[in-house]
Amino acid sequence: MVVPGMFGEMRRNVGAEDGEEEDGPGGVPAEAGRHHVVPSTRRFQVRGTKFTVDAFQYGEIQGIAAYFLTHFHSDHYGGLTKKSTLPIYCNRITGNLVKSKLRVAEQYVHVLPMNTKVTVEGIKVILLEANHCPGAAMLLFFLPDGQTVLHTGDFRADPSMETYPELLGCRVQTLYLDTTYCSPEYTFPRQQEAIDFAANTAFELVTLNPRTLVVCGSYSVGKEKVFLALAGVLGSKVCLSRDKYNTMCCLESEQVRQRITTDWKAAQVHVLPMMQLSFKKLRDYLARFSGRYDQLVAFKPTGWTFSQRVESVGDIQPQISGNVSIYGIPYSEHSSFLEMKRFVQWLRPLKIIPTVNNGSQDSRKAMEQCFSEWLTETENKLQRVYT
Repeated sequence: MVVPGMFGEMRRNVGAEDGEEEDGPGGVPAEAGRHHVVPSTRRFQVRGTKFTVDAFQYGEIQGIAAYFLTHFHSDHYGGLTKKSTLPIYCNRITGNLVKSKLRVAEQYVHVLPMNTKVTVEGIKVILLEANHCPGAAMLLFFLPDGQTVLHTGDFRADPSMETYPELLGCRVQTLYLDTTYCSPEYTFPRQQEAIDFAANTAFELVTLNPRTLVVCGSYSVGKEKVFLALAGVLGSKVCLSRDKYNTMCCLESEQVRQRITTDWKAAQVHVLPMMQLSFKKLRDYLARFSGRYDQLVAFKPTGWTFSQRVESVGDIQPQISGNVSIYGIPYSEHSSFLEMKRFVQWLRPLKIIPTVNNGSQDSRKAMEQCFSEWLTETENKLQRVYT
């Protein structure tokens, strides 16, 4: 059973600071250009609970006992400030970011362990890796009436999720699904393929010319896998701004901490805000290090765009201007259409509630048709197996 638009438009257009959400359909930030009308805060409530998910822009909501935060992107934490006193439930990395960057008092941040069943307000919940950004978690709720609910938050579906013991051991009745790219045209390479392409390209260019400065675009939180891979293949540290450095320290990874620095001269891999990856700005940036580098290659990890349809890494071509090259890397932190289809067909939920792009009737109908076709296809396959 598919629930048509049950929760209306669940995502908010609160103006992602630092452009931290990846490019979405059409090459604009994933939250930009959408019509966001939320007439009732009840639309963020998980049915059968006193919980909301990523609904902080509404402040305190009557009847809500626990406010879950799936990850630290501003379209999800929007509304939280250092004055917030709501009981926030999240994992350790997201909690660190909330306390460090938003200055929310520690007493209001309730850190939950990953992959461990805990009880919140009488309801059992497990946080699972969402493969989105550092700290991103899916929420698996076990309701008192026996129903099981999975909220993906923002996620990139991966076959490894099909081995999660927590999901193998239950039947999910209701799925709140990240539908950012829920349309057949949204095809792009697997995440690891995009990372490997960037790392291999950087290695080849630096081998040909050791005086090559490698730059990677990033948001406040996101794209870490790409620039850490670049540094790893080159045996270099990664130079970050002081603010980005402090953000990375919130990840509590000694491996990451040993790789990062704020000394621009001590690293051949530099991380810059995505908005600075233009030829003019990069030429000016390279000039600052003319004594050390005479060439710059930049990697811009973004989501799907109409202007650059890349189904395989073999389709990637750089833009070149003089001694500056820019590679658009189809690195998404949301599921492609086919990845989403595979996840839904494996999980076989009884109800699917789309959490993105469901503000219009046409969009809802298109997604409902996809869900129906996916589940029907799965049921037909199962019937053939058992007959």
